[in-house]
Amino acid sequence: MIIGLQDSRFWREGKFMNTFFRKAMQILIYNGADVDYAEKCVRDFNSPSDELLNKIYSGLLLHCIDSLNKWAEIDKRDEIEAKLNMEISPFMDASKLVKCLTPANLSVRESPDGEIGWQAEFDCLWEPEKGIEIVVLGGELLYLGSFCDNSPWDEFPADDMSNYVNRICK
Repeated sequence: MIIGLQDSRFWREGKFMNTFFRKAMQILIYNGADVDYAEKCVRDFNSPSDELLNKIYSGLLLHCIDSLNKWAEIDKRDEIEAKLNMEISPFMDASKLVKCLTPANLSVRESPDGEIGWQAEFDCLWEPEKGIEIVVLGGELLYLGSFCDNSPWDEFPADDMSNYVNRICK
């Protein structure tokens, strides 16, 4: 249930209980989307399929490894790894990386056809500058990567390697 809705220029802002992280999370309901549709998006966000979760975990692991390698280029990898408080390996249980995320907000935009789609933003220990963005439409993971303010109805080219969905087994 969405609570505390307040109007702003481009969206209505409120909160909902994120059952996955067990804490309140901000929701942004863009102009054109209604509260009933937003409630459906919250339910979808709070009850991902095992297949969707596994894709998210795989994408998070690849993103984390790439980010740590980039941090190593400027001698910051040790500092970032210390914040993670776990050893990162391609063979690790990727679901443990969720502990490194802090939910920031769930964005809901008007759906042209009623299909459930949402974009979630997370603060992230291994990507402190940009955070992580996850975009889902109709239960399918469309984008996982650094925050870019994507919409579920944007195009996601298959050759975009900054979208980690393109780098995991589908």
